Amino acid sequence: MSVSRSTTYRIVHDATFPAFHIGNRLLVRRDELLGWLERQKVNKAQNENPKIVGSDE
Repeated sequence: MSVSRSTTYRIVHDATFPAFHIGNRLLVRRDELLGWLERQKVNKAQNENPKIVGSDE
């Protein structure tokens, strides 16, 4: 799977993305990136399967 350049720029400039700068370099800790990716997957699954208020599900 590939990600376009514009999508990459959008993601790294998102306030929730765990990146930081040292000089001109944008760095991301591996463990924080993996946690962020997992949260994105959970959020996407929740948005795709919303519960109906008042249902028994």
